[in-house]
Amino acid sequence: MHLRKVFLWSMIASLALAALLGIAALVLPRYGPDEEVLVSTALFVCFSIVALMCATVLERRRAVAFMWAGLGSAVAALLVWLTLIWFDSFLGWSAERVIVQIAGMFTIGALLAAQSGLLALPRFDTRRDHAIRRATIGVSVFLATDVVILIWWYDQIERVVDGYILGRAVGVLSIIAACGTVVTPILWKVQSVKRGGAGESIPLDVEIRIVCPRCHHEQALKPGKRACAKCSLRISIELEEPRCACGYLLHRLENDRCPECGRAVEQRDRWAAGAGSLQV
Repeated sequence: MHLRKVFLWSMIASLALAALLGIAALVLPRYGPDEEVLVSTALFVCFSIVALMCATVLERRRAVAFMWAGLGSAVAALLVWLTLIWFDSFLGWSAERVIVQIAGMFTIGALLAAQSGLLALPRFDTRRDHAIRRATIGVSVFLATDVVILIWWYDQIERVVDGYILGRAVGVLSIIAACGTVVTPILWKVQSVKRGGAGESIPLDVEIRIVCPRCHHEQALKPGKRACAKCSLRISIELEEPRCACGYLLHRLENDRCPECGRAVEQRDRWAAGAGSLQV
């Protein structure tokens, strides 16, 4: 089973378990699951989603070492948070603070790996789009580094810099990173649409010679809803060229993967080597 499928099924099972536990907590308040169980299940769902993102990038053979580090960080963060939830009564204040700092560090690392990996998947044609993606990843790395530093040494830093200024700086970086994360896939989609509109291999006004199945009259008709010239039989002609799920036109593509998004191309949609242009 592929790594992505493992995390996908884990996430589905976690969601189902969380739903059952939530219903039990509402219907059976006296006998329902404890708060620790509900929070643990919610954490498992969240980190399963993060791990699924890293596994998706990992299957595309992008940033392999970084994605494995993200997967490890997600698992470590989940285990540390669960330790804090279930064994907090045995921990002192200082130990609990250190565990929170460690959990926060691993959480930030997992989120950064998942976000950066997904942003690295699209293949852009223009330098502008490349620059926007690189800037977004750079700001995200800078933001993650700042947050980790603040998690561990906030008290020492606050003696030098006002905490209000630190909060505003983190807020500004978060907004920039969020905007870039949203804009990057939009730019990739716009590029895909432009490619699809300009890459048609069949003209829209092509005529196709057919034989009417009722009167056997041979004639040339254009795509769309037409009628037989002799017996007026209604005929609908629709042409659909094979495309990837991302919208990329697969005409003359001999590889087994889409050059746009990296998805595997089914055998029936691949270009037959040596095939000529469509003759109508």
